[in-house]
Amino acid sequence: MDARVRGAIFIAAVVAVPAGALAQPAKPGEKPDAEAETVREPEPGDAAAAPAVPPATRVPDDGAAAAPSEPVAPPPGFTWEPYGYLRLQYVFSQNDPNVAFVGRDDGFELQNARVGVRGKLDTRAAFVISFDGAVDERAQINVPEGKLRVGLRDAYVDLGVAGDIVVRAGFFHALVDPQSLIPDTSRAFADKPIESRGVRATEGFQTQGLTPGRSLGAAVRLDPNVPASGVRMGFEIAVQNGADEYASNNDNDKPAVSASGLVRLAGDSHVVASVRYNPRTVGDLPFRQDETDLQAAGGAQLNLGPVALGAGGVFVRTTFSTTGGPTQNAFGAHAQAMVRVGDELAVGYRFGVLDPSSLILTDRVMEHTAGAVLGVPRYRMRLQLQGTHAVEQRALSNSRIQLAAEVSL
Repeated sequence: MDARVRGAIFIAAVVAVPAGALAQPAKPGEKPDAEAETVREPEPGDAAAAPAVPPATRVPDDGAAAAPSEPVAPPPGFTWEPYGYLRLQYVFSQNDPNVAFVGRDDGFELQNARVGVRGKLDTRAAFVISFDGAVDERAQINVPEGKLRVGLRDAYVDLGVAGDIVVRAGFFHALVDPQSLIPDTSRAFADKPIESRGVRATEGFQTQGLTPGRSLGAAVRLDPNVPASGVRMGFEIAVQNGADEYASNNDNDKPAVSASGLVRLAGDSHVVASVRYNPRTVGDLPFRQDETDLQAAGGAQLNLGPVALGAGGVFVRTTFSTTGGPTQNAFGAHAQAMVRVGDELAVGYRFGVLDPSSLILTDRVMEHTAGAVLGVPRYRMRLQLQGTHAVEQRALSNSRIQLAAEVSL
């Protein structure tokens, strides 16, 4: 046979032999030659026969990434839930014989008609938006007739920045008011302490509370979870508009700045202390005046088995740079105790005092309040009864009884 014919037959035979037939088995303990590595279908029970890297995920020689072999889970979306509550009360108020607007118009009052939604994006972000249809609006001070309107109560987002520290931005209640840590559906008495709520027109001479309400702004804050034991520390540093709670923008070019420290204790107890600086403006052009508030506030709630103790206080020092008038000091405080006498019944007492201005010698108000709260879990309800005896330097007759009902939605 011709030599060229024999060479062609040999080359064809080599090409026809399967690649697996030419591969030599590796000796025990010896790694196969990388150039000779092949891929074969694994036999049943032969886990070692499967390649270490599935072919579909191997990176081609040109470095282009291949498609993953397993589907990638989509990023988590926002989860949210609605919430809300209704609070209705009936008020029996003593009529003062000398002041026409005090004690009149007894009847039903809608304290809250709250509806909102809250949600979160994993642990990275959270939001709260709520409205209330029981905002009490009055045309001027010391008039008994008011109007209900719908108002924004919360509209903020929390963005996680480091661990449990978040940046909060929007319309929110700062920790400067210690009562911001106690939800309406958890407070022991039918209304807030006098230093926070002030005095309504039908209860006496109308007076604004000393703590700031909600406001537009931003804050860096850490509010730890309630510990099973021991303590956990938190804080808040907030920059907000120092204007009225429902103002759409600030009242001047200077924001209010506050700093708060928070301690969470076992049993859902807490202690909070705050300071706030607010260079604000009052009045309308061309008669606007600059005033500056320096505020300190603190509060505590201690739940000790069947006994719950609470206290809080606010001090405000106001200087009047435009008029150069004398400095005004204001203070308010309360202390209370509740004792559980059954699975769902608790009774207690609260003492409160409010002195809105050191420049007026007859405006101090003290309140002695006895109350009871009854939970009705079957209907997601609470019933509250309280009687308040007011002692005023102005010698008003304005004691009252309140019966409130609350339903959580």
